[in-house]
Amino acid sequence: MPLPTTFEPLVQESVIVSLEPVRNAIASMLAVIMDHMTTGTGTWLDRTRNALSAEEMARHRLVINGFFHAILPDQELGSFPEYLEALAASDATAMRDRMLNAYAEICMACDESVLKEKVDWVATLKSVDAYVSLLLERFGEDHVDVDLETEAYGYVIDPPAMKKLIVGHLTWFWEQHLAKEWARVEPMLKETVKAFEKSHLEKMSRLEAARFITGQDIEKLSWAHTLEKPERIIFIPNPHVGPFVTRIHYDGGTVGLIFGARQPEGTAVRIPELDRADIAARMSAISDDTRLRILQLIGERGELRSTDIMEEVELSQPSVSRYLTQLSATGYLQERRVNGAKAYALNRERIEKTLQAVHKFLLGD
Repeated sequence: MPLPTTFEPLVQESVIVSLEPVRNAIASMLAVIMDHMTTGTGTWLDRTRNALSAEEMARHRLVINGFFHAILPDQELGSFPEYLEALAASDATAMRDRMLNAYAEICMACDESVLKEKVDWVATLKSVDAYVSLLLERFGEDHVDVDLETEAYGYVIDPPAMKKLIVGHLTWFWEQHLAKEWARVEPMLKETVKAFEKSHLEKMSRLEAARFITGQDIEKLSWAHTLEKPERIIFIPNPHVGPFVTRIHYDGGTVGLIFGARQPEGTAVRIPELDRADIAARMSAISDDTRLRILQLIGERGELRSTDIMEEVELSQPSVSRYLTQLSATGYLQERRVNGAKAYALNRERIEKTLQAVHKFLLGD
């Protein structure tokens, strides 16, 4: 679907920036298993990944990836501990069914006509093959870990065991890895929300607001056109996702967008920790020799296709794809399709702004 130049002007309160502590914490937990989030995301992700044993990481992937739509809250609570209490008191089958109902409404890889057909969950849950086949149909092969979902199936057909695993793991992860970090970053995030509340978002179109809030070329994301549809969009500043923007769905006509916590451009109030985090995120993207080599190559030759870059740097397609994703996410490269292939060009404005930001941060003029 072609993306409009601009979306309809905002209705008051149709776009807001909010702390959303529960979904924010879940987004940080999700970032731990997102392999492409290795650039510009700060030190907490690296420390947490290194602290988890292989068994703990496998369990974390199972809970966060395999049961993601079961752990998303149906209402936002004031804190993650409150959410854990509500989760522990919830009905196990209702928790499982909330996830299945979400699957029935998702169609990332199929024709939308499929959504008109009611899912026969009794038949689907009779075998692991039927369950995994439905996920493959809805999400596509690139987004389904068959081995993980095969393991998840054993819990899906046993809701009490599924609930016990989810509540136990989320409680453990919060207490061991995230509670102390959240106490550190919460004041900064609250200041971020306050800064955006003074930015007159109601005067912007949705696309303009999305660009302004996230600092990203949001229209280049494959799902950007879907921002037209929801009644409300909640932008959630997260301290751990860096330049990456992630969608989290709510019930009803609301969509949440997780973005790397940042200060609004042009604000007079400065949040020193955000300044440092922004500089670190920008510089980490070009601190790797291969990423810097890719930038230099494109700078010298102009726009290049991913296959050309792969040949020049003599690396595998997955490795080059990961580097290009990181450089695009941090804004140093602009991506477009040329005759069906991805092509990349330098974002000179982003490079110039990075140099200016470093200059201002270190020299103060």
